[in-house]
Amino acid sequence: MKHALRLAMIGFAFAASGCVSDILATSPPKPRYLIGFVDAGAVAGANVDWSLIVENPGASRAYDTTKIAVSPAPGRIEYFGDGEWASRAPVVVQMAMIQAFEDSGRILAVGNRADIGLSDLALQTDIRRLDLDVAGGKRAARVDVYVRLTNGRSKVFAAKAFSAAAPARSQSGDDVAAAFDTALKTVVADVVNWTFERGGAAGTSS
Repeated sequence: MKHALRLAMIGFAFAASGCVSDILATSPPKPRYLIGFVDAGAVAGANVDWSLIVENPGASRAYDTTKIAVSPAPGRIEYFGDGEWASRAPVVVQMAMIQAFEDSGRILAVGNRADIGLSDLALQTDIRRLDLDVAGGKRAARVDVYVRLTNGRSKVFAAKAFSAAAPARSQSGDDVAAAFDTALKTVVADVVNWTFERGGAAGTSS
């Protein structure tokens, strides 16, 4: 009896391990994506003598997630099945902005609020759109943000909307990520250059 029970338990263990193997084989982890480096030449210029906090971007619940948003029709959001962001989308955008400021070599100090605590200026970002637009047969990564340059409290020195779009060659994860990479790097470079342009006047009036 004990021998039969032992054989049954061994058989169950092998069967269970086979089920786990099947699950792992059919459900590989999704690839995760970050934004590549903005070319330093795209944000080159004179050095500045002020510091900057890049605040955590605001976003609706549709975009405040690791899932990559897809828009099949105006006002409708679904999510991409073949990949996701390496972190929540606002964190990915914030990291890309901080890195672009750092790589420019132009700024005294830059980081998030936890990194540098106090600064001369603060950059606030609202993510208005960050999705793969597939409406009407299109297939393009679209990015819309609204930014404000402030003193970190209630005073706003300047504000502007930025947007960019880039076509995806296919609906594969790598091609979709490449399209987002192009669109986001365009927006990030534009925001960084605008901040440098407006920051000098803001710093002297704060």
